[in-house]
Amino acid sequence: MKILFIGEDLNKSRSGVVTVMNQILADKNLETLTSYRTIYTTSDDYSNVRKLLCWLKAYLLFIYYLPKCQIVHIHHASDLNFWLSGGMVYLANFLNKKTLLHNHSADFHEFYNGSSQKNKEKIIKIFNNASATIVLSNQWLGWYNEIAPNAKFFMLQNAIEIPENIQTKNFKTEKTILVYLARIEKRKGFFDLMKVMPDLAKRFPNLELYVAGQGDVEMANKLVREYGLENSVFILGYIDSIKRDEILKMAHILVFPSYNEGLPMSLLEAMSYGVVPITTPVGGIPDVVVNGKNGFLVNPGDTEELKKSIDYLLISPNKYADLSESARADVDRDFNYKNYGNKLMKIYNSILQ
Repeated sequence: MKILFIGEDLNKSRSGVVTVMNQILADKNLETLTSYRTIYTTSDDYSNVRKLLCWLKAYLLFIYYLPKCQIVHIHHASDLNFWLSGGMVYLANFLNKKTLLHNHSADFHEFYNGSSQKNKEKIIKIFNNASATIVLSNQWLGWYNEIAPNAKFFMLQNAIEIPENIQTKNFKTEKTILVYLARIEKRKGFFDLMKVMPDLAKRFPNLELYVAGQGDVEMANKLVREYGLENSVFILGYIDSIKRDEILKMAHILVFPSYNEGLPMSLLEAMSYGVVPITTPVGGIPDVVVNGKNGFLVNPGDTEELKKSIDYLLISPNKYADLSESARADVDRDFNYKNYGNKLMKIYNSILQ
């Protein structure tokens, strides 16, 4: 099965989309059944001009390789990225090729709801013309079926490789470690977390927060100085997977107060290490986190509830241990990558029938 595999530059981009793309390309079972030809569209930190130039190159390669493939698998987001991906759908249809959109957008509903009626109709038309679209959660699946009932949608949740020999976590350590693994920006709830840190740091002197992610690192360091948190909050910026795993081995709590999500890989990765998440019920997160069973859910922007949840865990070591054990077990059961390739192959075969 020959597949054109289209998405962000695997060598330059650092997004969760690239993590998923790399997983698929490295899958040994898929390798025996498929042949992928990869085309890069853009990278997450390129200027708008450079992004457009990359898309132009991608379109030229797309036109060249299109006649030789059976399926076009396009990883996309929203805004201009979606419109350009939609253009590929129409070109593929012209040559009677099957197309699979893989929607990674965390805020596609905002893009859709903010569009004119004419553009909403165009969005729906793109979904209708695609052979199928992959979405990342049950919540998203319901929403997409509602706006485009005549289109074909599959729910395929992100998955991860589960680390081995992870010891049960507890607070019997010199430091209690919070970790934030996401872009440093308002949409991910970073500034909400920083608002609650001064009080938490005062009440729990052994508490440390490690912040890892791209985004406004300069502003993050400025807030650390303004709040007097130099001894308890450490801004790391972007880190690679090796450093991420080192932090997750020692971390206790993931704080992820995001406003919009698909299904964040960092959440799954943290829970696979037994790190207890305090996060929000947006996107695919409620498919993973069950409030009070393997983590806590608070409403986006509710800083008081966010602080209370962190506070509760820090003074409840027995409850923490139970949540940690459940977090790891639940992700191992439901989001282990060992089943992902088979699910994707079923989708490929379905759209070829």
